[in-house]
Amino acid sequence: MQQVHQDAPLLIAPECYAPGCHHDGDQYSMVKCSSCGHWFCAEHIESNDENRGRVALVESGLRGLAYYEGRCPACREHIPERQPVDSTWLR
Repeated sequence: MQQVHQDAPLLIAPECYAPGCHHDGDQYSMVKCSSCGHWFCAEHIESNDENRGRVALVESGLRGLAYYEGRCPACREHIPERQPVDSTWLR
């Protein structure tokens, strides 16, 4: 069994979850969806002006492990409806 040194950076290699896509990369070339938790390649995370700023680098809390997080197109389409708040008790 190989020991991992603390100074060695952690690397994860996810595969794109989009149907028919088998692109894999590392945590810096793939984006993890914050809603469904699946990983997607750059081709399947839309990066037009409308979605600018929706992908952010996330520090995991583990030394040397960070990744990009955003929302996949399917999760962006299914934004949950906001439920009305009963504020009668405030009156």
